[in-house]
Amino acid sequence: MVAKKRNTLRSKAAAGRNAKTSVLEDSVLNELPPDPKAFLHQHRESKRDKQNTKQQSFLSQIKNKSLGLDSNLAGISKSAARRRKRKIRDDLKPKMGELLTSLEKEEDLKEYTQDQDDSKDADGDEQMEISINNVTKITKSNKYGKLSHELPGSVKIKKNQPSIRNQKGAKQLAIDESKRFNQVLTNQSFQQNPFGSLREIIKMQK
Repeated sequence: MVAKKRNTLRSKAAAGRNAKTSVLEDSVLNELPPDPKAFLHQHRESKRDKQNTKQQSFLSQIKNKSLGLDSNLAGISKSAARRRKRKIRDDLKPKMGELLTSLEKEEDLKEYTQDQDDSKDADGDEQMEISINNVTKITKSNKYGKLSHELPGSVKIKKNQPSIRNQKGAKQLAIDESKRFNQVLTNQSFQQNPFGSLREIIKMQK
């Protein structure tokens, strides 16, 4: 007995219908407009991610500061960076020469104003002129001559002094400086002529 063929008209018709439906679906997908809600659900950075990025940036800044990495010192050697930092520290220190020049200018200004006052008040009271001259007169004091037998201009370097770098030394230096400040304020020569006494001390330390 011969077997029947399966390629009947029914199977051919079903295959044709399937092909037509697939083509129609593709055409419908191509004709549809773009979805307006497609870009609403984009990726957003969460609070935890923001906190992590801030923490990483802060840690990197601390690391750069601890290692001495600076954008201005990038591309130069360590010795050159140390020299630049040392120069910056020296520039921040107080300069006694500038203070001396400012005091000299102040004294010159006082003398100029006094000369004008003397020329205007030449026929005035003589006691007023004597008091003005006594105020502006520079008198050298020998009260502290017994304390040190060193030559003027030489500065004695004291060893074993408290260091400003630690807390205990800074506290002791603050106490000593406050005592010294009170002694200077109560000094009679300083009260009579403060600018003159400051000028003498600066000249001795130069």
